[in-house]
Amino acid sequence: MTQWLGLLISLGIEVPVVLIMLLTTQQLSSRLDICSAFILACAATLLTHPLAWESNQMLMPYMEFPVRATLIEGLVAIAEGILYWLILKLGWQKGLLLSIIANATSFLGGLLIDELFR
Repeated sequence: MTQWLGLLISLGIEVPVVLIMLLTTQQLSSRLDICSAFILACAATLLTHPLAWESNQMLMPYMEFPVRATLIEGLVAIAEGILYWLILKLGWQKGLLLSIIANATSFLGGLLIDELFR
């Protein structure tokens, strides 16, 4: 998988997951809130994905995939969770949970898509 395809998959999965979760938990009350959450979810992924991708490349010689993926995805979830907490004012627990669910869904979806197209 290329980095660009990985980024498109991440955006295509994480952004809808974030929006659906925020809408179903009634965290968004206006169109402006929805637009802001959309922009934030895109920005969070655009910020963390290149760092995660490069970190994965650099750590390949030193760590097996499960350890590497857990470390990188954990750090990404924390970084994005902080953004959701501070910008959406969700509280740190809700921001982190939102990020963990969005990133886990994206990660597993990416693995599945990669397997299907090998």
